[in-house]
Amino acid sequence: MKRSERKISSRANNISNADPIDKVQIYGAGTAGSFLYVLLKQSGFKVGIKDIRREPDCKCAWGIMYREANKIYKKIGIDLQDYVLAKPEYVITNKIEFKNKNVVIFDKKKLLEDVWKEIEFKEIEADILVDSTGHRRALLPAIKEDKIYPTIQTIEEHRAEENIYVYACKTGYAWAFPLGNNRWHVGAGDIDETKATELIKKLREEFEFRKDHEICKCKGKIRLLPPSKCKPFVSKNIVGIGEAIGCVSGLGEGNVPSLRSAEILCECLVNDELDKFESMIMDEFRWIEVEHKFIEAIQEGKRLTTLLLLPKVVAIESKRSAKLSIRGMRRLIKLLK
Repeated sequence: MKRSERKISSRANNISNADPIDKVQIYGAGTAGSFLYVLLKQSGFKVGIKDIRREPDCKCAWGIMYREANKIYKKIGIDLQDYVLAKPEYVITNKIEFKNKNVVIFDKKKLLEDVWKEIEFKEIEADILVDSTGHRRALLPAIKEDKIYPTIQTIEEHRAEENIYVYACKTGYAWAFPLGNNRWHVGAGDIDETKATELIKKLREEFEFRKDHEICKCKGKIRLLPPSKCKPFVSKNIVGIGEAIGCVSGLGEGNVPSLRSAEILCECLVNDELDKFESMIMDEFRWIEVEHKFIEAIQEGKRLTTLLLLPKVVAIESKRSAKLSIRGMRRLIKLLK
């Protein structure tokens, strides 16, 4: 959605806590937007939502942190277990094995299709507009030094053990996620498509994923900036959530952070505390700031900073995703080119 295509509400330009917010218009019905829609409806708000797609797509985002996500989705009556396709035993990166603890591969498209059945897509005259348009950030002011990575993705058929396979370099990585029944989501993201294509080639060589039995193929984009570099979160009567305000981990996982950002916005609206939204986002996602600093240090060759941040990242991801070790991560860092 282009900014020129969006007509702003006739409400005053600045949101004030003195003015009660009863009507909310959401743009973007992905993970964060659709979840926020249901939360707000349950809380008694009048809500409109619009998406440029006719149906949810299957780009990226097949992996999710199960414990956190299941707890959040239960608030709108969804049991995440109903959508789990696989729980890989290991995350294998550049042939270094890490024991998986909490990552599941889920059918995001089917989950969103089910949520969309409960949604009445429409535009309303609203007190605030919510920018949930992901990397497009269609309503909020543009980010001056944005970092948008292209991705290339396919769904393929392979016979392989159902682990998560990753081939990483300093600027990006390629992945293969099991979808069950010998189906795999294979893709890569890097600073340009040429590098992403090369990463997929390296992944195939490393893990013997031959290029055949391709079911479908698509391209996408992802913003890889932390929230501190995606301000403002609130501009006039527009509020951002999800990837639009940098709610993606340094390692590329954005499902749970996006859901959590929507939950925080709902909490602020219910309590008439929208002025606290930015500080609550920054407090919630301090760990994302750490991970992005870690990745930047690796990319810029800052060895001392990398080693200083490494124990923090290991602690964060050992709790969230896989059983990492400082020794294993040091080995991995040495392999990155």
